[in-house]
Amino acid sequence: MADKLSPHEVAFQIDRHGVLRVPGLLWVALALLARHWVLLVLIVVSARREGSSVLLLGDGGVPWVALSMEIPIVLLALAAFHRQPSAGTPTRMLWRRGREIVALTAAANIGWTVNLLLKSDYWLPWPELFLISCAVLDAAIALSLYTTPYYRQLFSEFPARPAAKSTPT
Repeated sequence: MADKLSPHEVAFQIDRHGVLRVPGLLWVALALLARHWVLLVLIVVSARREGSSVLLLGDGGVPWVALSMEIPIVLLALAAFHRQPSAGTPTRMLWRRGREIVALTAAANIGWTVNLLLKSDYWLPWPELFLISCAVLDAAIALSLYTTPYYRQLFSEFPARPAAKSTPT
């Protein structure tokens, strides 16, 4: 298959289960795609020290719609943590659909950003350019996961289930 990576490309990228290791750049991409969850966790952790950090949520409070759109990417990150032979069928199915989940989450984030920008009465350089930058990064992440053979192979691999012990009859 032309999409397979050469042994030289993956020599040091194999984990102890014999499959491609999840690279650090993918973890950063997953965190960026789940940015509302990351922000919420940071606010909750910092609110324990100083209550005024809750003001970072803005006037609307917790963005429940954005958080719900990012649930699949959070589940995908959990599946990446559980890439072990003992992982269950749901984790395996979720991992195999990882590229689609990333693309759908990126599209949802871009749609959310467009919605916010259309509702804006006036544009300021700081929040609007940041939102546009995040939308461009979302699109770049989704595009890279579909065009790079490494990620195609990464999401097609999962550690094999442990061999079932046969009992003599």
